[in-house]
Amino acid sequence: MAAQRELMARMAHLVAERRAAPGPDAVSRLLAHPAGYTDDELTAELIVVLGGGNQPTGEWIGNALRLMLTDERFSASFAGARSSVRAALNEVLWEDTPTQIHAGRFAVHDTELGGRRIGRGDMVLLGLSGANQDPSVRAGVPAEGNNAHLSFSHGAHRCPFPAQDIAETVAATAVEILLDRLPDAELAVAPRELRWRPSPWVRGVSSLPVTFTPVSPRGDS
Repeated sequence: MAAQRELMARMAHLVAERRAAPGPDAVSRLLAHPAGYTDDELTAELIVVLGGGNQPTGEWIGNALRLMLTDERFSASFAGARSSVRAALNEVLWEDTPTQIHAGRFAVHDTELGGRRIGRGDMVLLGLSGANQDPSVRAGVPAEGNNAHLSFSHGAHRCPFPAQDIAETVAATAVEILLDRLPDAELAVAPRELRWRPSPWVRGVSSLPVTFTPVSPRGDS
């Protein structure tokens, strides 16, 4: 809670600075938007944007590394296996997508969805993980080479394509650099000892302990 309060305070300070002296940045553009954000509204919005961009990408990297360190399809060629990095990243989006559930929306009128009655005022959660695991979607369809997952959502409110590309570039670069610098990295515990974060919203390992050969600043082992 202390960290959350500090983050709120820093964001509020940033918003106040940009309102006083706008610049060529995202915060200033949001302040100039016709929606007319108040300082409190924009502070909350920026924290959502930060969380939506940072944590899922971090968990995506961790989940891909976990897969590559524990699955023999990847671990057998972990050292220098650049060609398998994007395959691992894509499989993670199917099997262990970082964003499991999006915050709810409330039905504005009675309706029916998937054979289920939804009453006016009922909360509906967007289960991206559940959609990816739907037997009617996954039946006989391998994850390899298939980008038809819903981990970035879909439709008008999906994650924008430029943001998807940026996230994938960040994740792939992080894993590839680790492969280059720590080619003999191995999981330091049994796979069954790894623990997932206790959250219904995101999926990621609490920690990923590994062993590797230290490298000196001069590049000598």
